[in-house]
Amino acid sequence: MTSSQSSTNSAALTDLEAGLAAFKQEDYSTAALLLENSLAISADQPLVARAQMALAIAYERLGETDQAAQVCQQLQNSSNEQVQTWATRTLVTLIKRHPHLASLTPIPSAVEEPRVVDLDILDSSMDRSGFVPLSSPTSANPAATVSSQTGFIPIDPASEDSDEESASASVPVGSVSTSLPPISASTGAPVEQSVNLYQPTWRNAGRAKNWKPLGKVKRLQLAAVQIVTAIALFVGIQQMLYWSADSYETMWVRLLPRLGFSVVQSGSPRWTASFTAVLLLVILAGSRWILDGLLTVLYGLQPLTLPKLAGYSPETTQLLPRFCRQHGISSPALGILPTQTPIAFTYGSMPAIARIVVSQGLLDQLADDEIAAIYANELGHLANWDVPLMSMAIVILQIPYTLYRVVADWGSQKTAAVSRASASLIAAFSYGLYWLLHWIPLWLSRQRVYCSDLVATDLTGNPNGYTRALLKIAIGTAKSVQHHQQTSYLLEGFDLLMPMNHRAAVSLGSLHSHLPIEPLLQWESTNPYRHWLAINSSHPSTGDRLQLLSLYARHWQLDPELNWQSSTQKSRRSFLTGHQWRSLLLQGAPYFGIILGVLSAYLLFLIGGIGKQLNLEAISWMAGDRTLLRGLPFVGFCVGTIIRINPFFPEIRPASLKASASLSLANAIQQAPILPINSQIIRLEGRLLGRPEINNHLNQDLLLETSTGMVKLHCTSRFGFLGDLLPKATRPADLVNQTIVATGWLRRGTTAWLDVDTLRSANGRVSQSAHPVWSTVIGAIAALLGILTILSI
Repeated sequence: MTSSQSSTNSAALTDLEAGLAAFKQEDYSTAALLLENSLAISADQPLVARAQMALAIAYERLGETDQAAQVCQQLQNSSNEQVQTWATRTLVTLIKRHPHLASLTPIPSAVEEPRVVDLDILDSSMDRSGFVPLSSPTSANPAATVSSQTGFIPIDPASEDSDEESASASVPVGSVSTSLPPISASTGAPVEQSVNLYQPTWRNAGRAKNWKPLGKVKRLQLAAVQIVTAIALFVGIQQMLYWSADSYETMWVRLLPRLGFSVVQSGSPRWTASFTAVLLLVILAGSRWILDGLLTVLYGLQPLTLPKLAGYSPETTQLLPRFCRQHGISSPALGILPTQTPIAFTYGSMPAIARIVVSQGLLDQLADDEIAAIYANELGHLANWDVPLMSMAIVILQIPYTLYRVVADWGSQKTAAVSRASASLIAAFSYGLYWLLHWIPLWLSRQRVYCSDLVATDLTGNPNGYTRALLKIAIGTAKSVQHHQQTSYLLEGFDLLMPMNHRAAVSLGSLHSHLPIEPLLQWESTNPYRHWLAINSSHPSTGDRLQLLSLYARHWQLDPELNWQSSTQKSRRSFLTGHQWRSLLLQGAPYFGIILGVLSAYLLFLIGGIGKQLNLEAISWMAGDRTLLRGLPFVGFCVGTIIRINPFFPEIRPASLKASASLSLANAIQQAPILPINSQIIRLEGRLLGRPEINNHLNQDLLLETSTGMVKLHCTSRFGFLGDLLPKATRPADLVNQTIVATGWLRRGTTAWLDVDTLRSANGRVSQSAHPVWSTVIGAIAALLGILTILSI
């Protein structure tokens, strides 16, 4: 090959790559201009085939349908059968959409009319958030023909009637996708980076005109959960105060006399119960104004007037007064946060003085009826009277969380080692306290979501609009995290009040433009372990919620926004089989070990009691021995950890990593087993996102942004959180905003995450995680504590 030919080929290759990049950015004019040169090259080359496929779609988006059909005809001559199939099906769809092409192009007869690769014409408008709207010609609601401001992937409802079609339901209406694996242009080997020809759109299913109520919320059950939560919150705060006072007494009353100081002993801290009760009542009464002040100072909260709200959602301004008249309360105050992250939540000590807060991003990115559905959801919380207790819980959580944020920000700006070390310790302790306290209201947070979803649907008669709203919130949240390159403090700190769990939203929203969403959601809604997996989540699984909204739509004889396979209903059983119970027990072995330890202690109490009656001194000592009750749960935790550790962390072999080299994050998540213990060993490349420096010393905010979505990273030192605070050569946070290669165990629960083994940057820096080692260490520590407790040492 001559140097001129090599230069020409290099230039052509550069044009194709630039054209594909423009296509991915939806700049179809530039893409068409750069990709036209590909027509002069054989489509047998993988990169050229992809370029011509992208060119066909770009032509169609630009309205140049004749040229799009000609490109498809040329691709039918490719030697690659997958390319031929794609070209034939796309050509059939083009002819169906543009009948005049039938006189210019022979209608292919070798393939069925492929409804599933239908093309939508791109709307020329783009909203302020940057999402490209696609019109939906199949909308069941004439009012819903307004362009969507985000891009989501629906599935044609007709696929429910055909087994063959349901098998291909992963390819939606309004999208064009290719099943070709990612191919390297130079070597022909599979790679993760690829051009995504999948074009999402909304179905815009209709809403009820006249509807009967779905049924009453189970308020007695919700009240019972609130009572349990209130008791747990009281006990948790009281014990924390008691522990603090007792530690103070231990330090100053017992230690100082040994050093020669005279200290007056005050006795056991008996005041903590009454002080806790008064403290919680004060927080409850002032929660509205406490959170108003916090949101104003830290996040720029501003009042939102009804006229301004009416400019975005006239339906909402009609909904609010109607709801207040029905419930005999004054209209709640409205607020707006100046952020493009779609956010909505409600707080206050009672409905009459509550405040509903939304963000500017939510108003910008959602349509009129979708905004009304979100407000209806917040009104549902007021109607169910779950706002006061949740507001009190959020105020309590904001105390350590705000301290963590302020101290970490301050310490990150300091250069003195003492200042940074002090800030790191205080921030870590504050975040750990927030993390522990946030477990208390999790059960209530999940239960109230189901109740408010029902109320929101009943108020608006629009389960499909509410479905779109939740999905657009997920998409907008993922876009926000990508833009800011970290999770905002507002999203994490107020997660319990949000319409969606922020981690689930980031995962789902980042995948929406790369693969059909329905299979992911259906995995969540049919997973027999979904309720167990959600125990440590602030919200139920998104798939479970959206499945219920689809059932509400069908109850009113509406076509649902999402299309679920007919097998979904059959697989939503609430009981587990024997094999599934064994898998669940293995998954939660350390925690079930604690329960087993408690039961074993009571069994030994019983045996000791029998021995006492029979005067058997060898075993009578066990009767009522409290050291057994305190020590055996630690031993049970150790045994459970040892049983689980090998299945939970299978050995990472080079062959396993090589096998996963061609697997993208989106595909890996689709193939994820139904329990986290059955992980996938995987190697992923992408950009590391997260908070910098001290704000991330506990690795609490690490996300890997790949070409097909984002995934949460779980990094642990060999000594757990203590090891994370010790000096080390390379922390995970040191690699933030760098391109890295991550290896580890991919797991999936209510959301997906990667248990990291190694993080390697492009310049060779390596951060080693050691979760298996830490699990072994903490198991050994638990066993030692249990044994020492039983021996009363």
